Amino acid sequence: MISPLSSPRTRSEPAVQQRGLRSRHPVGAIEIRDPAHTSNTTLDAPDRATVTWSWMSTAREVFIAHASASADDERFAAVSEARRSLTTAKLEALDQVEGLDEAGLRLVMPGLYQQIVKTTIQVAARVGVAVGLALEAVDELQSQVAIGSFSRPVRDQMTETGIAMKRRHASRIAKLVAEIEAQRLAWRHNHEFMSWLAFRRDDDRYPAADRRARLEAFKIVDRLLRGREAVSQVLGRPLAVALEAHDRFMLANRWRLDPQISEHAVESYVWPLLSFQTGEVVHLELARYHYDALVAAGADRETLEHKRVELMALFLDQLARALEHVPEDLGTGVV
Repeated sequence: MISPLSSPRTRSEPAVQQRGLRSRHPVGAIEIRDPAHTSNTTLDAPDRATVTWSWMSTAREVFIAHASASADDERFAAVSEARRSLTTAKLEALDQVEGLDEAGLRLVMPGLYQQIVKTTIQVAARVGVAVGLALEAVDELQSQVAIGSFSRPVRDQMTETGIAMKRRHASRIAKLVAEIEAQRLAWRHNHEFMSWLAFRRDDDRYPAADRRARLEAFKIVDRLLRGREAVSQVLGRPLAVALEAHDRFMLANRWRLDPQISEHAVESYVWPLLSFQTGEVVHLELARYHYDALVAAGADRETLEHKRVELMALFLDQLARALEHVPEDLGTGVV
């Protein structure tokens, strides 16, 4: 399966080449007015991430600095390399699990997912958990590969591995990352299940009463709210909202609204407003629905690329604003 922003790939092309990784500093990235810092740098163990510049920074400032840094900026080289490794790990894992049966998944998936989480921890150890997860989300949108790109059976294997990893980690950062990633896997499952039942109109196999009963039986409200609250307690509510919406959008196997159905066109316009979220959230959700409509309508590559640039700019703005509300005791890293 492919993610919402990706194009079909053939088996004859290498995974990284197939997905056409673009620059990790997209058009629309937030500009840093004064990025020059005189530094004295000491680097200890990754878990302590004691990189000391001449001035400490907020989570927002650290995020903006890394999101807008040029590819050849040596001050960000270690984090940039870890981010590239994380994207590559997802791409290679996606390629390796394709076509495997359950036995094959059980054999290879634990190691692949452990590598993904380990690299996520390395990024978080250098810039802080909140900033690390925000940068990962940006890279997922840019590279068009995310955990949501994997099928449900693969994500089930990830969940089993993630539960085991939570028990093993000794450091605070590793425990936090493992816990958040486990919660995000859970809400991806819930959003996938909910989207397929919620939007199946005029399908005789799934009448409305049956779909409602399935949603209630699965306790979709309780499950989603519980995961949302757990992540909010760690990262703050605005960043939890941003990550959950991003994870839903990046699900490859989600049901999308059909622009050819007039009711869907109306609902996609008003639903973001009925979320009662702030302006940056509403505008981003409207843009996501519009992007889905363009894909469904068979829009050309140039049109879709233009919309992706808009999505990236809106997402960067949302993440930067959300990082202003990260709990102070979480740690922010430094620039």
